[in-house]
Formats: sequence, C-alpha cells, structure tokens
Amino acid sequence: MPIVPGGTAVLFKIRLYAGLVLLLFVTGHLISAALGVFSFQAMDASRAVFIAPWRTLPGTFVLYGAMLTHICLALWSFYQRNTLRLKAWEIPQTVLGLILPLVMVGHLAGTRLAIERFGMKPDYAQELAYFWLQAPVAGVTQFVLVLMVWTHGFIGFHTWARLKEWFQPWRRISLSIGVLWPALALAGYIAGGRRAMEMAAADPGWLAMLSKRVNYQSGIAEKTQATSLTIASIYLAILVLILVARYVRGVIARRRHNIKLQYYGGEALSVTEGATVLEVLRTHRIPHASVCGGRGRCSTCRVKVGKGADGVEPPSELETRVLERISAAPGVRLACQIRPTQDIEIAPLLPASAIAEDGFHKPGYLAGSEVEVAIAFVDLRGSTGISEGRLPYDFVFVLNQFFAAIDRALIDTGGHYAQFNGDGLMAIYGLESGVHQGALDAIRGAHAMMERIAELNERLAEELPAPLAIGVGIHTGEAIVGSMGPPAHPIISAIGDHVNVAARIEAKCKEFGVPIIVSDATVKRSGLDLSNFKRETVDVRGREGQIDIWLVDDAAKIKFETKDPVKA
Repeated sequence: MPIVPGGTAVLFKIRLYAGLVLLLFVTGHLISAALGVFSFQAMDASRAVFIAPWRTLPGTFVLYGAMLTHICLALWSFYQRNTLRLKAWEIPQTVLGLILPLVMVGHLAGTRLAIERFGMKPDYAQELAYFWLQAPVAGVTQFVLVLMVWTHGFIGFHTWARLKEWFQPWRRISLSIGVLWPALALAGYIAGGRRAMEMAAADPGWLAMLSKRVNYQSGIAEKTQATSLTIASIYLAILVLILVARYVRGVIARRRHNIKLQYYGGEALSVTEGATVLEVLRTHRIPHASVCGGRGRCSTCRVKVGKGADGVEPPSELETRVLERISAAPGVRLACQIRPTQDIEIAPLLPASAIAEDGFHKPGYLAGSEVEVAIAFVDLRGSTGISEGRLPYDFVFVLNQFFAAIDRALIDTGGHYAQFNGDGLMAIYGLESGVHQGALDAIRGAHAMMERIAELNERLAEELPAPLAIGVGIHTGEAIVGSMGPPAHPIISAIGDHVNVAARIEAKCKEFGVPIIVSDATVKRSGLDLSNFKRETVDVRGREGQIDIWLVDDAAKIKFETKDPVKA
C-alpha cells in the first residue's frame, strides 16, 4: 500500500529524478571514453568538465545521494509489486536495476576509495594500461558495467520522455543516440587500450612511470576489493530479505483474498489484498494497456469503474492531474492507482495496444459530451454511373481523388472528418472553435468543396464520362460528440437528432436540384446573409415539425460578410 495517498507516484517521481542524475553522470563517462579515439590527453582534459564536478563536496552529495535514493526506492518498488509479470521493456529494466548495485560497488571502491583514501591520482593512461595489460578481465567487466548502467538509465529516460508531447519529434533521434553513444565510447575505449599496449611495448619503463605518476601503492587493489565485497554482501542480504518478505506477504494475501474483479464482462478474477487493478490483470495474464508500466504517468491504463466504485479511495492529487489532462469523465480511473477493497467491476477504455500518444492531452468532448456543433453531410452524385464500364482500380482511383479533394477542403476550413459511408462522409465543425465559428466554417467548407471538385473535374476531364457533382447538407444543433467505435479503431463522431436532420437535408439536394442546402439555424449561428438565395420550409422525415432551409444553387454567390450571429 502507498505510504500516503498518492505516495507511490511521488516516490516514482523522486526515483526518476535520482535516475536522471545518475544518467547524466554515466553520460560524462561515455564522452570521456569516446575521446580515447584521439588521445589520453583529450580524455584527461574531458575529466575536468564531465567528472571533476562530481568529486567536489556538492557534487559528491548530489551523486551519492541520488545513487542511494535510487537504489532504496528501486528495492521498495520491487517489494511493493504484487506481481512480477512484466512487459518486455520492463524485464531488462527491472533486472538491471536489481543487479547493478551489486556489481557497481567494485568500481566505486576501486576508483573513489582509491583516490580519497589512498591518494591515487586519476589518469586515463594508467587506467587503460591496467585494464588492457594487467587485468583484462576487469577491463571487460568495467565496460560492460558502464554499458549496463547506460542501458538501464536510457530505458528509464526514454520511458519517461516518450510520454511528453514535446519529446515526440525527438524520439527517433533519442533512440539513435541511445545506440550510438555507447558504440562511440567503445570505439574510444578500444583505441585507448590499443594505444596503451603499443606504448608499453615500445617503452618497458612506461608502466612503472605511470604507477609513480598516479601514486599507486601496492595492496590498494586487495584493500578496495575487501571493502567492495563487504558492501556487496550487505546489499545481497537486503535483496534476499526482500524476496523472503515478498513470499511471506504473498502467502498471507492469498489466504485472505475474497475480493472479486469483474473485467469487461469476463469471469470474476481473484484480487490479492493490496494489489492494484493493473496488477490483478497482469497476474491473470489479461492484456491491458500501460505504456508507463504502472507508474501513474501515461493514463493509458484508464478504466471505467462500475459496480464497486464507492469502495475505491478517491484519486490522489497526482492521479487527478493525469485524469484532468485527458478530460476524463466521472467514473474513469487509472488501473495502476486503484486498489480494490471490495468487489469491483471495470471496463477498459483503450485497447491493450495503446501507445504513448493515447495519453496526451485530449479535449473534453472526446470523453463524450453534448455539444452544439455544425454538421455537414457530403454525398457524391451518380457514383454508380461512374463505376459502370470501368475497371475496379479506375473507380477506386476516382473515389480516392474525390475524398482527397474533400479532405483538403475540410482541413482548410477547420472541419473534422467524422464518418465515411461508401461515396459520402460526415464532417463536424466547431468542436474547438465554438458553434458560431463552426457554423460559418461549415458554410465556408461547402464553398471550398465546390471549388475543389471543380478543380478535380478539370484535371480528370478526359477520364470521366461526366463531371463529378456533390450534394452538401448543413445543419446546426446539439449532438452527442465523443470518441466512438471499437476499442482498437475509435473515431471522433457525433450522434443525435440534429445529426439526422443534417443527413435528411443533404438528401433534399436532389429534390430541389441544388448542390448545397443550409438550415436556417446554421445561417443564424454563422451571421451570414443568404437572402439572395431561395428559402423553403420543409418536413424532415423522422422528425416532428418543419424547418427552414436555404437553397444555395451556386456557392460562388455566397456573401461571406458576417453580421452578429444569433446566440442560442
């Protein structure tokens, strides 16, 4: 259980920042190693920039404080886990996080302890000569250790950063750096090692000179190894105690469990006491989205809580911020943050294959809300005639050209494609700009569609038996708007009475022989003056009462000078 409400998320954040400090530290080591391609002097010069600051009193406090904090929180997180069923990227991250402290103590004792306690002077020529000539196994171990630290740190950084919208343009560059950086360091390490071997072969007294220069004393290696062995033994004992404590806790929890989780209409799942919903799903091998690995950052594990919601503690401040970021509706929670204390029923809101982008900021209407918008239905006239006598490829080509033209018009006028139906589509206007601008943009959109279709007819004149023609019906009113459809392929669409009216209006384009019909409600919201067009009052199938419509026989005659729009 969290120490305080939202405490687990707070600890994750502290652990993250401590990890970033350590990643910065190891990055400096890789830079210095890469400079081995040039010379020992270049490597030693880089030490003043990338390593020496960590050996000052403030640097030592920050570095070792971050190291101890990161290790302790990693152990605490490992103990808290109620299941060890992990995603693929979490396995190396977790395994490296547990074994790195065990193998790092030798490096720390052999460098920092030798410098501070025995007065050795750091020197890359001496270090490389030692690793390549006197202790080659230690040399391989040294570089593998640095590579392990880098891999662990980079996975952690990338897992955190990919949840940020600002990071998306840099993702591929970041992955490239993650691979190339240690490769460059390895090249420098090999080049420096070969240089040390050549210099030792050329001058038999070179190694003795290095030992004197760095103030090497016999017995230092044995003394540092004894210290590192003591520290490693203590850490290993702590790790064993945690494993035993996890096992005992699991035995006790399994004897107590009598809570059931009903998941998306499936069978009831047993809930281990103290486990989060995400951990319960993982324990039962049920795929569920969780880009951040259950750290309460990405929101992709969000679920709709049904029965049993009253038995779930309210969201912490951090969870609340994440839910607000995506404009979550009431009853939506993060599966990684809720721990059932009674029977509970949940339904996933994203497919198990959800990606980081699914957790980015989302406007409120995606969750489902009643919004006043302008709806435009567009239909291609005579598509059957176009297909007659043509190869399927040719017909599909024409259709794709048609949709490309309409899509360009929607983009230019702020429309949102919402539905595709054979040779027609539905578009929504005003989702973010508001109904008055949306109504105006919808009429502008119809005008732009006519221009695009005219351009398309000119371009395909030799391929079409007759020019393409469309009908556009536009109506404005309240509709239920949200992200709808199968979990793996949702779209932003709208349903409701006013959506049906827009569809019926478009159908009347054929009846009146005009390309565009706009409802009077849309005209009033837009602030446009369409008095130069004919006005009709018509019945709408499936709806009581009549509505007023404007018959636009030529989009070029629309006057886009607006007056004050009529408010609802």
